[in-house]
Amino acid sequence: MADLDIHLTALDRCRTAIHTASGQYEDTLTERNPGEVTYGDDGEPRNNRTPVSADVFGHLTDSGTLAGAANDVWTELISEMDQARRKLAGTERGLSNVEENIRRTHRATS
Repeated sequence: MADLDIHLTALDRCRTAIHTASGQYEDTLTERNPGEVTYGDDGEPRNNRTPVSADVFGHLTDSGTLAGAANDVWTELISEMDQARRKLAGTERGLSNVEENIRRTHRATS
């Protein structure tokens, strides 16, 4: 049983670290993408930030294009961070399942 406890402790520590990292992505998403993370019909998160205005770049000929590119970067960043958060959450669920299966198997064979 001692060896099993060591392995379960390692799984729990790993799961806790993953949970923490997932929460950090969630926090960053809500801090940098104000409000609740919302999703479009395609399942991708919506960019809830106030769009970057062309005025930010002054009277450049391509201020609008530059502002559009800045908004595209934010949208992609939000999408990538959401994917990382989702993958970490899935990994956390997977580790929980592994731990529960180990416990169930141990109970059945004890």
